[in-house]
Amino acid sequence: MKNTLNTEYFESLWLNDHPFNDRNADFWNLRAEEFNQSVSKNRSVSNREKKVGLFLEKGLIDSESRALDIGCGSGQLAIALAKVVKEVVAMDFSEKMLDYAKKNAKDAGVDNIRFVLSDWENFVLEEPFDLVIASMSPAINGPADLYKMLRACKGSCCLSAFVKRSGALKEKLYSVNDQVFKPQYNIINYIFNILWTKGYFAELSYEMGSYERLLPLEKAREIYPLELDISESPEKIKSLNAFLDHEEKDGFITEIMSQTKGELIWKVSK
Repeated sequence: MKNTLNTEYFESLWLNDHPFNDRNADFWNLRAEEFNQSVSKNRSVSNREKKVGLFLEKGLIDSESRALDIGCGSGQLAIALAKVVKEVVAMDFSEKMLDYAKKNAKDAGVDNIRFVLSDWENFVLEEPFDLVIASMSPAINGPADLYKMLRACKGSCCLSAFVKRSGALKEKLYSVNDQVFKPQYNIINYIFNILWTKGYFAELSYEMGSYERLLPLEKAREIYPLELDISESPEKIKSLNAFLDHEEKDGFITEIMSQTKGELIWKVSK
């Protein structure tokens, strides 16, 4: 019997599974302030320090290493890395995210980060990096993006993404517009198996938790049409806004999300 569990099989699964539109820079520009605030909390800082400590413990980085952060957001992980490696290149396609990242780096007294405004597809690869990270990044959105990540690396890669994410409000937001909310995310599964078929044996770990998202009503009216991919439908936006008006309390929309994140770490040198 022919073995169908090959690279092409998992590539096709990934290419035909795009339930979420996270590649819009306008969306991430809108979310930049919210995102920067959420990742600046003490628990997030502690988690980043532990992650960088794990990289050191595993021998993935040292004081002479160069690291690439794909989709660096407000720069917090890049800053933690910059404190222990020689150089970090931090790229993002959101100009406002990079504005926060540059400010955060300056406040942290870090000057060995090179910030690049670019999407991953058009990012110019020069020489490969010792560590390449895509932490919860929408940039790795298909097989071609993953293969470019491999080409950018001469040492190790780390990639994380949602495995499961759900919340009562999120489900209601989708149902208001006759959409089906899919709580499962399959990207980690596809990437793990693609890597396996190519001879890379990734270490897989999971992190479970929940968080509260608090948005001013007007900001919610801007963000959710992009998040639900209905920004081109005035009728659906009208229905969404009516629902948000009903859910609003003291001028804010509160969303509590339960989530599971998956993280892959693997060596590019076989």
